[in-house]
Amino acid sequence: MFRKLRPEKVYVTEDVYSDPGAAACVDRIMSAVEGAEAQRVSYSELNEIAPARWKNIPEWGAQKDPRDPDLVLTTAKYPAESEKKEFTTRYPNLGIRDMYGFSPTRWRADGEADWRRSARGCVCQSAWQLHAIDGCPFRCAYCGLGGVNKILVNMEEYVKHLDGVCELGPDQRLYKWDNMTDVSCFEPEWGASKLLVEYFARKPGKYLEIYAGKSDNIDNLLSLDHRGKTIIQWSVSARTQSTVLEKETAPWDRRVEAAARCGEAGYIVRFRFSPIIPVKNWEDENADLIDLIFEKTKPDVISLCPFGWMSYEEMKSCMDIGLLDARFAAVMESAVPFLGARGFTSGGGRPIPHDARAYMLKVLIDEIRRHSKTIPVSLCLETPEMWALFGRELGMPVNPEKKSSYYCNCGPMCTPENPLNKGVEPGQSWYGPDGTKVRLR
Repeated sequence: MFRKLRPEKVYVTEDVYSDPGAAACVDRIMSAVEGAEAQRVSYSELNEIAPARWKNIPEWGAQKDPRDPDLVLTTAKYPAESEKKEFTTRYPNLGIRDMYGFSPTRWRADGEADWRRSARGCVCQSAWQLHAIDGCPFRCAYCGLGGVNKILVNMEEYVKHLDGVCELGPDQRLYKWDNMTDVSCFEPEWGASKLLVEYFARKPGKYLEIYAGKSDNIDNLLSLDHRGKTIIQWSVSARTQSTVLEKETAPWDRRVEAAARCGEAGYIVRFRFSPIIPVKNWEDENADLIDLIFEKTKPDVISLCPFGWMSYEEMKSCMDIGLLDARFAAVMESAVPFLGARGFTSGGGRPIPHDARAYMLKVLIDEIRRHSKTIPVSLCLETPEMWALFGRELGMPVNPEKKSSYYCNCGPMCTPENPLNKGVEPGQSWYGPDGTKVRLR
């Protein structure tokens, strides 16, 4: 683990003990836990416990006395739809963190027209993605993944189902794992990274992307036989944000150092500035971060994702507004009624209004371009209006109606064979992942 975990409670569902590999995984995890014993529970018992302990979990920054999350150790399950319906009807409270274990694979519909309409135009790419943990022990002020961490422990069986997962989307090349946590927090005791890295190393045409997130706990990865088929994505933020708002995470420079070590071990390294929060002195601090990234690593792509999944009032409940650049704090507050009327619900668009986000993105893009004129730079969970503003400057004039028209951190076709990963300059032509030929003027 990234450190010893100190949950108040650890619950292990009784079916775990019918799988020797899963039971052994519990033992390894418990070797890194202090102050709690593993309590064996039935699903009926867990169904009674869940709403009492984990209903309406606030963001970390809104918790008066934050503590390490409880742990629920359970199994991934692959039932028929009729069995799934019966189980969820019988245990209705286990939807918290998917304690059912029914979603080891999820369809990310963020690139579908219906999703874009519901999100008021937020641009993303649909894909099948892998999940094994819901919840995180880091204490980022704006994050609601505290309270309880669900961890799947039958990972040998999980890997046996991956052939079927890959058949769901035969053309998909990249499989992101896991954006509901930072998986490296739980290694090497969990043991899942080795299993997945070695599976994808042998899988033709398919790549694993590990969401290392804000962790620097990567020693377990360095000796694995990944054969160049594993991508590691870091969420990065500059000095103040990483140390004040993202408690328990690795600071900005240690994340980059971890990425450098993985790059030396032959992994493909990617960075996602996420979420970009305009704290005081954010321009200078992010310039230092970008300098360090290009000094230490050779990133495959950099994505930019401004803070954008809660309202201004929600942000105030979990974050000290006094930490922010006063210009941004003022414009966010004044924009509240207008962004509410616009109807943004997730990603992009709030709480930072368009022009302020555009300024922030332009500053970061210019800093990145001081180091590289060709590295792919992508916008993450941004609006069509923002893509229209920056698309040609980034070398990726996105058509929001197409599902895979740009190169980013976790798009289903965003692997080294994609011509966009070399970067595109004005005057060049390329064939996008959707087969459309584009010439930049």
